[in-house]
Amino acid sequence: MRNLIWLGGLIILGLWSLVAWGGHALLDWTSNWAAANADMVSGVPEIVETVSWAARGLGNASEIIVIIVWALGAILILGLVGLANRLLGRRRPSLSHPRHWRA
Repeated sequence: MRNLIWLGGLIILGLWSLVAWGGHALLDWTSNWAAANADMVSGVPEIVETVSWAARGLGNASEIIVIIVWALGAILILGLVGLANRLLGRRRPSLSHPRHWRA
């Protein structure tokens, strides 16, 4: 039972990692796209440069945000797996000990 709980938890953790990886790729792509198309906001070069800089900065910050959210989710998943393992995977007392014998 304990191995099955941990296996399920590791599968969920793998799926969570795939979601985080996909989110990172999406945020990276959208920030690069926004930075490349910053000239659509205005024709003033200073504004275009500021918008492009802000979009690239948001893309760089999104990497850190994704890692923090992934780590918090991974800690939560592993904590819940550990709790489920503790509650559902209790061992029964061994019959070899004389205290557990029935007369």
